[in-house]
Order: sequence, then structure tokens, then C-alpha cells
Amino acid sequence: MNIPVIRAVRLSGLLFAWSIWYLPLNSLAQQQLSQGPLPGVGQVPEYLMPGTGQGFAGLATFYMGKPVIFYDNIWVQRMGGTGSPGFRFLRAHEYAHHARGHWLMRLNSLPQMWPVLGYHEELDADCAAVRYLKQIGDMDAVQAGFQIYPLMLPQQDAGGRPGAVTRINNMNLC
Repeated sequence: MNIPVIRAVRLSGLLFAWSIWYLPLNSLAQQQLSQGPLPGVGQVPEYLMPGTGQGFAGLATFYMGKPVIFYDNIWVQRMGGTGSPGFRFLRAHEYAHHARGHWLMRLNSLPQMWPVLGYHEELDADCAAVRYLKQIGDMDAVQAGFQIYPLMLPQQDAGGRPGAVTRINNMNLC
């Protein structure tokens, strides 16, 4: 069965789904993950995709009108794999984008507002992930979130996205 696959590109500092290609999703997906649902949105299909480690680590988006999350396999390997504290933080962050309705906010906003929304959505997803992980007692994943950003991101804000310093300062307030 052929189903659309969303191709993401960077536009004004945001990952923006711009084209849909008809290819079998499972032929592109290295692995469909079965990690179980996180609160707020129920089960979201998650896919570990062949990546380069240069773009997104995770991407919460919609496919066929339903939430889905894609992960770059290189970033996931760098974090220690799908069971690692780093991946648990990334996963909680991506689920938070769906739970907090970030894509829906964009649908109801003017495109010129997307960079501002994207900036704040990243900080909001970080806080939601930290709060959730603290609630379930996964302090290793919270600590991993603090350690990942200095390795993954520029220190200062760039391209309309919060840098490592901004994110860590924000997470300290969550």
C-alpha cells in the first residue's frame, strides 16, 4: 500500500512539511517503535528513520490527519538508543508538541507568526517534558535533557529557534 510520507525542510527556522510523496512508509522507516503511549494524546505512531544526524532529532507532525513522530536514527544512537534517558527526554518533548496542540495553533495562525510560535512551542514542549518526567520520577531523563542541548544546539538563539542557553534556563524554571 502506498501512503504519503511527509518531507520536512527548514523554513524560517521552522521544520515545515512541504511535500507529500507517495511511497510505502514502511519502506522508508527503519523501525516502527512500540514504546507505549504517553499521557495527553494516547498512542502516537513513532518511527525511527534513516537520518544524517544533521537535521531534526525528532519531529512531531501529522500524517493523514493523525499525529505521528519521526526520529533520526543517528541522533537516537548518539543519545544512547531508544531505551536511554536522552531518548526518553526527546520522546516526552515530541509527545508534548502533540499534547499541547502546537500544530493546531499554527493552523489557526498567520504564516508570518509561525517563527514566533515555533520559538515558544519549543520552550513549551521542553517544560511539558520536564514536568511529565518529574511527575513519573524519571530524573535521569530530565538530567539528560539538560545535557543534550549543549551538545545538539548552538549556545545562543539562531534561526528563530531557542539555543541551548535559553532552553536550559527555561527548563530550570519548569
